[in-house]
Amino acid sequence: MARIVSWPVGLRAKFREPLSGPRAVSGGATQSIGNFVQTFASPFGLWRWRFSFPSIRGQMFRRYRGWITSLHGGANATRVPFCDWDGLNFAQRGIVTTSAEWREGEPWSNGQPWSNGENWASSNPVVAVTAPAAFDTDEIQLADSFWGHGLDIGDFLGFFPFHLGLYMVTERIDAGHYRIWPPLRVALTTSDFATLDPVLAMRLESEEAANAPRGAAFAEGLSVTMVETLDYDVRDYFAG
Repeated sequence: MARIVSWPVGLRAKFREPLSGPRAVSGGATQSIGNFVQTFASPFGLWRWRFSFPSIRGQMFRRYRGWITSLHGGANATRVPFCDWDGLNFAQRGIVTTSAEWREGEPWSNGQPWSNGENWASSNPVVAVTAPAAFDTDEIQLADSFWGHGLDIGDFLGFFPFHLGLYMVTERIDAGHYRIWPPLRVALTTSDFATLDPVLAMRLESEEAANAPRGAAFAEGLSVTMVETLDYDVRDYFAG
């Protein structure tokens, strides 16, 4: 059985790019007698991304090369935690905090940290799903709390628990009612929650889809090209 492995802790991309449109499951073109060409593509495609990384060395490069080796050219998959670099600001997320508190965490109400000197880690609030949605549909409804009614076209989100998928809002139908792409990888119930920190499963597109060049001082020019692995495939064929 194939494995699903974790993204290396501390490995941060410096550049990412969605590729080929994204990839469609089916598509083609027809040509009429009058030479008019009509193209068509399925809206039910897969995410395909290229991630580039800064120059690294030492332990982080060891983790990187071990990670891409463990993916075995696409035979195994990896969890990809997705952070929107252009996401909602604190006020739009419905939270009151500062950049320093978000970065360093917050202490207990008495101003003291935990016994190990660490603060509580900051995290985005989650929003309840207010209406069931079937697998492979593209409309969702969220509660009027925190950011649930504040999304608009271009915003990213995901769902939990037990839901691997990254979605983009493509239409604001009404407050809290959105059309998304791609269609739902897992059916939603009113016991589920929406999150601004989605996780999707991806695999290397091919054996040539990852590199690990190492110069005398640093590993430079590192990149991987990955394609989405669907949630139900992960459950059926992947362990870990």
